[in-house]
Amino acid sequence: MAGSYLYRLLKEAGNDEVDLYGKENGTRCRARSCAWGFAPSDEYHRLVGRFLDPEKYIRHASKNASIDGIGMGTDIVIADKPELVKDMVGDAPLRYDALDPASYDRVIDATGVDRAYLGPIGAGDLIAELCQYRVAAGDLGTWFQSSSNGYGWCFPLGGGEYHLGYGNLPPNVGAGVGTIEDTVKASQVRCRCLSKIRLSSPFHSQPFVRDNIVGVGESIGAVGPLGGDGNLYAMQCAEMLMDNWNDIPTYCQEVLDRFDWMRKERNTLVRMMEGHRPSIGDVRVFLGHARRTGFEMKALDAMKFVRRIGGV
Repeated sequence: MAGSYLYRLLKEAGNDEVDLYGKENGTRCRARSCAWGFAPSDEYHRLVGRFLDPEKYIRHASKNASIDGIGMGTDIVIADKPELVKDMVGDAPLRYDALDPASYDRVIDATGVDRAYLGPIGAGDLIAELCQYRVAAGDLGTWFQSSSNGYGWCFPLGGGEYHLGYGNLPPNVGAGVGTIEDTVKASQVRCRCLSKIRLSSPFHSQPFVRDNIVGVGESIGAVGPLGGDGNLYAMQCAEMLMDNWNDIPTYCQEVLDRFDWMRKERNTLVRMMEGHRPSIGDVRVFLGHARRTGFEMKALDAMKFVRRIGGV
């Protein structure tokens, strides 16, 4: 999402000297990572509507969802992410040969969890491992399942299809996902893929710059650590970079300032992984994420979720 959106921004600004690089990821939908959720929907419409018709890609608009069986109003759209990325790029040629950073004025690392050009972050990097299925099934609805080991999700794709998936931080990969696997077994599986996602936050994903290389999106940790959501933040990162193309230090600071809430979420996640009892501050952080993404969550429900994730 970050690379394709920045490409369109550069084209909009009249820059025709842009080379796009990619790599085969082996999935049927040509996309990595999992899930096609975008929330809140007004920001999805603003960002996508700058270049394309946002309604074209919406597979389902969820006005209600459940988390651990508790129903609540929500404002999330499930959009066809592979098709959206494809149309953002258009007919631009995609290169698969080795990239030599020294041959370019600037290289944008939009390689997500790989950080292929910026290089590894180090011991502070939090990488969750994910498994997702695309299934045909009856009316499954939109829901999320939390546990002390990770989380699972069910997103309607329209036409009787769903994305069912789960994610865990090592060493608990694959644990606590019985509901997901039971639902998969009762469904017709269209495809299955494995992936990873960075939950480190931008603050813990520095540096954003190395020589003439600048990172955007998940490569610099712009993913919500508690929700694993990053599609909209990838596009927002691209906007911030484009707005500060000639002032990269300001771009870096704007990313840190705008996504400082991700730093707080990461700290909450680490506290829970270390077995600390959830605090009022942790509940506020969780509640803030839910409301930021359009979930009509009550404070008491947020307390229950945090206690469950923390294994209390």
